[in-house]
Amino acid sequence: MRISITGTPGVGKTAAAEKLSKILGLTHIDVSKAAFKMGAVVKEDESSSVVDVDTLKENLEKMDDIIIDSHFSEVFDVDFVFVLRCEPKTLYTRLRERGYPEKKVKENVMAEILDYCLMNALDYHDAEKIFEIAENATDEILSIVENPTKERSLAFGSKTHFLTEENLTLVNDMNI
Repeated sequence: MRISITGTPGVGKTAAAEKLSKILGLTHIDVSKAAFKMGAVVKEDESSSVVDVDTLKENLEKMDDIIIDSHFSEVFDVDFVFVLRCEPKTLYTRLRERGYPEKKVKENVMAEILDYCLMNALDYHDAEKIFEIAENATDEILSIVENPTKERSLAFGSKTHFLTEENLTLVNDMNI
């Protein structure tokens, strides 16, 4: 089994992947760490790394029984894609507490509001493979893995709607 857990930075991907890997007996692959080990980091600066996705894909395609954890893990061939979602106000607070530069906080909050990771997942996978998950919903992921009905997938539409005036005001108030 191959599972992708994706979402905007700060939504809880790593916590969910670690918990699920223990429960399901799968290997947790943190793509940002794996990229360094696999020699796939092409460029680095203080706030991000550029990785060679083809090198990562080549290495990860050789592995099975894994949970891939990354904000771009949807590019990998998997059985399930779980897109974790987080309220923009909560995400804003988390990213600031983690010390993200204000520009990155704004970019990531805006990405969450605009469903960026969800749309990316749709670019790479059929909607029946994609499941939108509220944060801290490990039990929901387990339930879907055990019984992956089409009705619970993105094929039946998105459950999350963060494109609201209130959330756009939040982003607009970030003086960047």
